[in-house]
Amino acid sequence: MYEPLAGRLADALVHPAFVSEALDEPPPADSFLDLLAEIERHRLAGAPDDVLARYQAWIARNSAASPALYAVWFNLGVELSGTGDKAGAMEAYRNALSLRPGFYPAAINLGTLLETEGQTDAALATWQQALQPADARAALLQHRARLAEKLRIQQETAAVVLHIGDGAPLPPGFLRPGWRVVRAETEADVQGTADGLADAVYTSDLSYHSASEVTPALRQMHRVLQPAGFAMLQMPDLQEVARPIAEGRLDEPLYGSVTPLDILYGQRSGPVPRTGFTSGTLASAVIGAGFAAVMVQRDLPACGLAAIAFRTRPDAATMAALAAQLLPASDHPAVLFTPAG
Repeated sequence: MYEPLAGRLADALVHPAFVSEALDEPPPADSFLDLLAEIERHRLAGAPDDVLARYQAWIARNSAASPALYAVWFNLGVELSGTGDKAGAMEAYRNALSLRPGFYPAAINLGTLLETEGQTDAALATWQQALQPADARAALLQHRARLAEKLRIQQETAAVVLHIGDGAPLPPGFLRPGWRVVRAETEADVQGTADGLADAVYTSDLSYHSASEVTPALRQMHRVLQPAGFAMLQMPDLQEVARPIAEGRLDEPLYGSVTPLDILYGQRSGPVPRTGFTSGTLASAVIGAGFAAVMVQRDLPACGLAAIAFRTRPDAATMAALAAQLLPASDHPAVLFTPAG
């Protein structure tokens, strides 16, 4: 990252205060150089704590007058970044760029902060926008090339999760760095996927298959997984949904506005389920499709099932780590099913 501007600035940053200094004339009162000198005196005196306040006060006094305003915003951004206030620093860099769009040090620092926040597209766009001045091109192209190469390596080394269907969004565990999402919206998309493509499969659409289609669908998931891969499945828990039905509460909300009737026959604007599962029948279907083991978690408040099905059975530590990362928190412990169990 670029450091705060200080002393005699580069030609690209010349403004009237620096011109008058170069001519050995006194700079205007309250100039940027006065501010830098004042801040430096406080640093040397061992009192740097009010640097942010001094920059902010100077901005308030000179918000419409000084041609150096962009440079003060830039310095404030550097100071804020040094305190860990990334949001404040990014806002300051954006203010500097709004006043001087071609000021590439602010663009580089802003893009670098966006990169650290995982906003790689925004970082690339920031650097691309600032590529106009000739003196900025080399520095920005270097940063852009570095990040593009970093993204390429991440894409090549990231684990692949195949997201099947258009149901629930991916669980947060798959949205962390290290995962790359591949979509398969239809059964034809899954069938056209290469063997062993995925490290994980996720779907919440199994209930929308007919009973005769469940096993073929699970076998397709098994086929596209790496040997150490797993499938995560989410769906309603009909055993829990049956309780309010048995009590005559067919159209009373279970959570939010969702009723047992919605779960059985589809919500008003959604697809219609064609089959359903309890924890036992889900485990039986998964094992019958060739998986080596499956953990099933009942989420009673949400009337839901979540399962992690393993193509080959991993050790206990791996299963526990995946359960903690992906399965919902519940008072009901996850149950492990195997072909022998």
